[in-house]
Amino acid sequence: MGGEFSLVRFDHRPTWYFRFYLPASAGQRRGYIKRSLKTQDRNEAERRAYEEWRKLKTLQEDGGTVTSKNLQEVMDDWIDASWQRVVTGEIQEGTWKSKNLFFKNQLRLFFQAKGLKRITDLQVDTFDDYRYWRMTEGWKYSKKTNGRRPPTDGTVNSEIGLINEWFNNHLIPKGYVRRKPKIRTKTLDHDDLAANPPIPLKEWEKIWRWMESWSESDAKGVNRPQVHYWRNCFRHYLLVAYNSGARPTELVGRFNKRQEQLDRGLTWGDVEIQPRTRWSPKANKEIEDKPVSILDIRKTKTGVPREVPCLAATHLIRWKKFVDEWRSQNGYPPVQSTDLVFVNPGTGKPFSYTCFSRTWDQIRKQLADSLTGHYTLYSTRSSYVTNQLEEGIPSDYVCKLTGHAYEVMKRHYERMQMRNLIPEVTKRTYGKRYENAHGAYKLV
Repeated sequence: MGGEFSLVRFDHRPTWYFRFYLPASAGQRRGYIKRSLKTQDRNEAERRAYEEWRKLKTLQEDGGTVTSKNLQEVMDDWIDASWQRVVTGEIQEGTWKSKNLFFKNQLRLFFQAKGLKRITDLQVDTFDDYRYWRMTEGWKYSKKTNGRRPPTDGTVNSEIGLINEWFNNHLIPKGYVRRKPKIRTKTLDHDDLAANPPIPLKEWEKIWRWMESWSESDAKGVNRPQVHYWRNCFRHYLLVAYNSGARPTELVGRFNKRQEQLDRGLTWGDVEIQPRTRWSPKANKEIEDKPVSILDIRKTKTGVPREVPCLAATHLIRWKKFVDEWRSQNGYPPVQSTDLVFVNPGTGKPFSYTCFSRTWDQIRKQLADSLTGHYTLYSTRSSYVTNQLEEGIPSDYVCKLTGHAYEVMKRHYERMQMRNLIPEVTKRTYGKRYENAHGAYKLV
């Protein structure tokens, strides 16, 4: 067609094909780019062929590399290149796995839904409807059989970040494209920040009281020592997390299989117990008070170590006593200062995060009638922040104790402050009113 491209039809295929000649160049042999035009009508085939040719010419005019590589090949190349960063320690293996999962599943399915196969099919407007597709159709392809639901805006924002990274660090440097598409992210509102809502004190009391009996040696389901250990391990982890505001991985730890070393995790050597006394007017003397624990969180998500004084000493002392007795009774050596506080005694390594999340899900189901919110393992962290702010601890101090960014802390504070204003902004001068916060409910 004008010497720019060809319209061809093969003996065994009735539909028309677009064919574009690629001369030999550095790193690429000469050949043809072929596209099925999916029509037997000659006039419609010419129109579609012109659109394909225009895409290729636009890419060439922008300085891009016209290649016959398909999208799956290019995505695989990027995943392989990213793995090299795992080997050099630049990123964690878990980060790479999440990226690999996204490119192998969600992004591949998005391209499939739009009929995109080749790198030359990528256009500036390709991702304009990505968020809409992901929220309305893409989530239905999830392999999860239970709890399948649309992703949160935060999840889609993270996926858009992975797409932008792919363009910035692979497609553009390789010359496959010249421009990065503009993909809109969504500013997270307060509802998005409430994905890990704090647990109210009354509901928290129901949780810890339930776990107290659930972790007894004669509780239902405790049929071997390992089960007894795990239930006590989870119970004390949750108590410490609620009273320290630490992230799950900062307490539990994570094992880097690639480097064969521990990544994060609280060890017994990181725990310091400080006894306290208080003045008793009744006894007219100093009496012993609950001790304070100081947790040395050395390896954190932000890379900045911090010390956390907190009221978790009683729980840690009780847990240490249980661990010592359990290990002695079951033939395990005494704990060392370098051992993780919440270690798997069978492996000497951390329990997986999945173990904790599954147990938490089971507890939430057991207490479903008593809990008003969809609390997560991270709800212990937001509970700690809320409780500290309620006690009048300055937000700057809470930032340092938790490793939170100031903007996140500000939103926590504003949210809590507004709830505390409920009696003032709803009071009336006619008749006395008695507020019952625990009896609050939603209309829908």
